[in-house]
Amino acid sequence: MKFAHLADAHLGYEQYHLPFRAEDFAKSFKFAVEKAIEENVDFAIISGDLFHRSNPNPKTIKQAIDILSMLKRENIPIFAIEGNHDKTVKDVSIYDLLESLGLLYKLGLRRKFVEGEFVRSKPFGDYNLVYGVFEDFKIFGDTHRSSHQFKSLMEERYIPNCDIAVLHLSVKEVVDLDIKDDYVTISDLPKAKYYALGHVHIPIKKNVNGSWFVYPGCPERSDAREYSIKIDYFDDLSISEGCRKGFFIVENFKPRFVEVGCRDLISANISAKDQRDAVEKVKEILNYLNPESILILRIFSGSVVDLEDLVRIVERRVRHVKVSLERISKEREVRIEKPNEFFTEFELSLLEFLKRPDFDNFINTVIGLIEREFKLKDFKVLDDFEVKSVGVEREERSRKVRRTLFDFVEG
Repeated sequence: MKFAHLADAHLGYEQYHLPFRAEDFAKSFKFAVEKAIEENVDFAIISGDLFHRSNPNPKTIKQAIDILSMLKRENIPIFAIEGNHDKTVKDVSIYDLLESLGLLYKLGLRRKFVEGEFVRSKPFGDYNLVYGVFEDFKIFGDTHRSSHQFKSLMEERYIPNCDIAVLHLSVKEVVDLDIKDDYVTISDLPKAKYYALGHVHIPIKKNVNGSWFVYPGCPERSDAREYSIKIDYFDDLSISEGCRKGFFIVENFKPRFVEVGCRDLISANISAKDQRDAVEKVKEILNYLNPESILILRIFSGSVVDLEDLVRIVERRVRHVKVSLERISKEREVRIEKPNEFFTEFELSLLEFLKRPDFDNFINTVIGLIEREFKLKDFKVLDDFEVKSVGVEREERSRKVRRTLFDFVEG
């Protein structure tokens, strides 16, 4: 069994309000589909956000039809879910149009019962969960949902354990970033051999307890953070490569990344003393750009810099440039405080004891300092790593916690 795992094509995205960028997104997706056909895959999965908008324009719809038809001509079925960009609250979406044309199978909760060569329906309350089948393998998925909605539905086991789970969401342990917005954890998911994920735009694959969690990422560079090259020119010039773009070929549940060629997007940060310094540094970094690249340039300076002049210099050498200035003033310079200007006398005393390698010998002294500072009484030393919780009824409860200064006292 061999399949292609794609996601986040974002067809129709005119990045930076540039119509040619929408063409770039279509070209990258088409290239990925051509590669999948060359690999002779059995089927393909699209894990959401095929489109950048839920109401794509006619040109974008035609691009999708033309590209997906390439797979149809090769008798390669496509299983797809809606992402947060292309889902709709209406009963019918652009995915339903593509399904009616025989170009894909839309997975997820539906009002109607669906049955076909590669799809089945599983009743769920007043709805039906449409899932894919290929030989003996079952492919379950659903449209993008908030973490709260998804967790609530999973409490009722609406997606059962399966071979392949297709979802458009952030899995905290897999993304491995400081996620502060909507996310789920692995424990919230159904059991599966392969998790065909979408929503994160950089390629990620991680094996957890024998199961693969995979994000193909967007096949184009949809954000400046997805740069092909990063240039930092502060005191010295440094250049680093960015992430690759593409999709995954999965054979016997083992993912292999296939790179897709796309337009270079260069992220450059330059510090400049004045206009002349900015011009000299910009001219130097032009040696690392090609005429078809996009440059996102940020200038850091305490002086006035003529950005229009910089744009005139750069725009002749690249396809598009976006320049911004971040003013640095002396008032914003960071000043390192002396310890006695930042800490109180009490805090300085505690720090002196905490830095000592023989701290354990001074616990009672430290407790005395705390008692005097906070006017506390009846403190006593407890066993290391254990803190007893004392309430109104002095219940004999205990819990394990990380050892800190206050693990040694009770009041």
